[in-house]
Amino acid sequence: MSCCYSKKEVKENKKITYDSILKVKKPYKQKKEKLKIKRNKRSSIYPIPIQENKKLLEIEHAKKEQFTKAFLKEIIQCGSCSELFSLGDHALKINCGACNKFFHCNIAGTCVGPNCSVILNGEKESLKYCFGCVNTYLKINILDNGQSLCKTCEIDPTTPKIYLEV
Repeated sequence: MSCCYSKKEVKENKKITYDSILKVKKPYKQKKEKLKIKRNKRSSIYPIPIQENKKLLEIEHAKKEQFTKAFLKEIIQCGSCSELFSLGDHALKINCGACNKFFHCNIAGTCVGPNCSVILNGEKESLKYCFGCVNTYLKINILDNGQSLCKTCEIDPTTPKIYLEV
């Protein structure tokens, strides 16, 4: 107890003066000033980076354009008639969901069955099939209305009976 009492006496005897307050606050002000000195402000940030970015963007754009041109020159064979088409011609219409070949002719249409459709961005998207991958005895596959029923959806019990007419 005597030790704590002595500390209190020391605190009580210590006088607070204006100089002692200034001495305590000076290091704090010096730290702020040091931070201000370390901070390096540029007069303008626009001219040099924008010119560099423009050059980089032009180079990237040229690379992408060159890749696109090379990609569109690729030649693909039609699955039914075996004619050769480049992708730049936009002649190939579908990629068959069953045989995975590209077609520009002999197209049965999009499948109306429950297994081949997905909703993307609020629109119903369905797989497309060629005549070789659908049952040609079904009425929906023979009609030229852009609709078909694939063999997997034909077996499915949830397929509406309207599509299964022969």
